[in-house]
Amino acid sequence: MKEEKKDFWKLPSVIEFTKKSKTSLWVTGIFLLAVYGIKVFNVSISHDTEAIMAVADNLYNSWYMMGRFGLIFLKKLLGTYLFNPFIASFFMFVTMIANSFLWSYLFYWLGAKQEKGIRNNWIFPVVFFTSMIMAEQSGFLLQAYEVNIALLLVALALIVIYEVILEKRRWYMYFPAVICCVLAFSTYQSLVPLFMTGAAVCFLLVYDKCAEQDEAGAGMKFYWGIIGKLIAVFVFSFGVYQVVNKIVLSVLGIETTPYITEQVMWGNASVAECVSDIIEHIKEVLLGDGLFFTEAMGIIYVIVLIYSIARIREKKKCYFMYLLALAFCMISPFLMTLLLGTAPMIRVEIMIPFVTGFFIQYMVNTLSPDSGKIMKGAYVAAVTVVFFFSMYQSLLSARLYYTQYVQYEEDVRLAVKITDRIDQLDCGEEPEESVVFVGSRMPQRNEVCIADEELELIGKSFFEMSFSTNHGTWVMNHFLDTLGYSYEMPEAEDIAVAEEAAQNMPSWPDSGSVAMKNGVIIVKLG
Repeated sequence: MKEEKKDFWKLPSVIEFTKKSKTSLWVTGIFLLAVYGIKVFNVSISHDTEAIMAVADNLYNSWYMMGRFGLIFLKKLLGTYLFNPFIASFFMFVTMIANSFLWSYLFYWLGAKQEKGIRNNWIFPVVFFTSMIMAEQSGFLLQAYEVNIALLLVALALIVIYEVILEKRRWYMYFPAVICCVLAFSTYQSLVPLFMTGAAVCFLLVYDKCAEQDEAGAGMKFYWGIIGKLIAVFVFSFGVYQVVNKIVLSVLGIETTPYITEQVMWGNASVAECVSDIIEHIKEVLLGDGLFFTEAMGIIYVIVLIYSIARIREKKKCYFMYLLALAFCMISPFLMTLLLGTAPMIRVEIMIPFVTGFFIQYMVNTLSPDSGKIMKGAYVAAVTVVFFFSMYQSLLSARLYYTQYVQYEEDVRLAVKITDRIDQLDCGEEPEESVVFVGSRMPQRNEVCIADEELELIGKSFFEMSFSTNHGTWVMNHFLDTLGYSYEMPEAEDIAVAEEAAQNMPSWPDSGSVAMKNGVIIVKLG
């Protein structure tokens, strides 16, 4: 009995876990390959990647200003400071597999039904990584590998923290977790709420394990102790991140960019508008409106609520703490929405598929195929539904990447045509005159691709991104730079000249849409 007590929270053998998880790992790998294979085996770049290839120093400086010093540190540490799209794609995929393994290991260790649940370990990583939101996030190839490394660090930090808490280790054993958290937070700030969510879902697993095993020591003091220590480690880690960030900015002599604060609508719009936008976005997510959301989240929320209410009659100790943790898990996907007062960019909403994937696996694990025909039938039905949902989601995400691939190829062809026209101006291979792009051009894709109005950023053309002449010229010129066509960037005076002259020019592809006017090469797209 003492031996069982001693091993209650002991970390399982990694080798044994790997042996038992072979099927789950194969299933996960196949699904991930179906989605991300096109990125691994075809070199193409997406938006913002042109900047890291053409003007890397400018981009890295902007990351410092956004508090992402950890992202730059990882690039230097991993040897990816000089960007290579093939290496980024390949190692993004490798780290996704590693993440699938480590998060599954974490949930397996803390889960109550270890042996029964291991067959379902593929569910969380497949639902999470094949989601459209993660596909959008990973489509930003310039940081995809490093963000996945940071996600790996979050899982590692949670393993260390819970191991120290549950095995009652010395306080200084938290420091590896603090280092992991600081590096993760400084790589991508959306991992801050994801860490909080990860800690909360792990608490649910700990509670269930204690309740199922009837752990005598699991009372109010035990659970509050876990919560208190989690909060303490998080606050300390976030504080260290803020201090280090200020030091980095001070050493470099730069200030924080308003990139994030500019997205906050509180104070810039009425309270009524903000509340309305928040409610509207929550409805979109739960009802599966739009390309990036599915009805799965709303359905699994209803199932989890029914399950948690039904468990009240079991009269488990400190069950209200379980309900509090559950409530936080359900609210966490909308923390960014509440903070900003409006819908955030799709790529930062990674808590949505994270929570959805966890809850689906969590609910499937409550069904035992060894507890009679009805339960076995329910289990088989649930796994079948999850499998086909994962197939549907994977096909949709793969279609997003196919759209991006087709668009990239079309952009390359257009770039070649434009540069040929510029060559015909007899300005030489590297003209001294600056090149200005006026207007934008809508993409021309096949019917299989996702419609442009449904996309957020991944899959859109480089030649349609033009909020202003200055912005469009910056994007398009740097995209041409990635293909080996290097042109001079314009000054403000050149842009003014181009905008005025373009009023009397035809639009691409008509003759005269590329012309030299007053010492400026003008490309009028539309």
